[in-house]
Amino acid sequence: MTAPAAKYEDTPPEKIDWIDGFATPPPPPIRPFHALVSVIRLVRNKEDTRQVFEIVQSLAGHSGKRMFKRFINTPYGHRVIAEPVKLEEVLSDREALRKLPEGSLGRAYLDFMEGENLTPDGLIDAAEEAGIDFRGETQFEEYRRLFLHLDVSHDLWHVLSGYNRDALGELCNLIFTRQQSHNRGFSFIVFIGMIAQKLEQPSAPVLKALKESRINSRQTKWVPGFDVEEMLPLQLSEVRRRMNIAEPVFYNSIPDEIKNSLLKPKVKETQAQREQTVPA
Repeated sequence: MTAPAAKYEDTPPEKIDWIDGFATPPPPPIRPFHALVSVIRLVRNKEDTRQVFEIVQSLAGHSGKRMFKRFINTPYGHRVIAEPVKLEEVLSDREALRKLPEGSLGRAYLDFMEGENLTPDGLIDAAEEAGIDFRGETQFEEYRRLFLHLDVSHDLWHVLSGYNRDALGELCNLIFTRQQSHNRGFSFIVFIGMIAQKLEQPSAPVLKALKESRINSRQTKWVPGFDVEEMLPLQLSEVRRRMNIAEPVFYNSIPDEIKNSLLKPKVKETQAQREQTVPA
């Protein structure tokens, strides 16, 4: 996940930054304390996806603009924001995904989403809870399109990287995401999550799995530049070969019962659910 400016409010012309002819908003302020509070909430409940957006937004700085410039200077990236390519619709079409060949990236993604009971809309809703509006009007449609594209790619990146949604798998996938986006928020989540997992279960092989993920992610090509629709029908093994994504051997060797025991939710509700129960 990555996050653009928190709110798409009216921005005066003098504060609009133009990148290769496209309007972009001012960078969001750095808020380290807010990020710390959110990461503590995330450690207490890894399903509270809103907190990831809060953290990434709080520490994004200028990384979003650098990401935008790099993206639009790829043939696929320019097509995504110009046509636009609505990946949230492509990845929500489960009947089309079901028709793809066995072993393809699209079928693997579908199996992952159905197995975890997830939808692309769930990520969009979580972003909205954190003040990131992917549905309303904006002065910065092309800029927002990039980040909507990347946010709904999060679970697709789980499939590509080979990491599941257990707490350790999420941290490993965030290392992968950090390498692709260069947003410091992901590093902060990984650092605090690593400490929390080691304090909770000192004997768990967390550090080796995270080290392996860091090595693998540095060898991976820049994933956002690849045409997702072109990749979906291809065999997952072929897509990983093209992107130079290595199999997480050490992570896969850890028994599921160990991975699933790490950082079990300390609270049952997400922040959004808690807020809904607060009396008016």
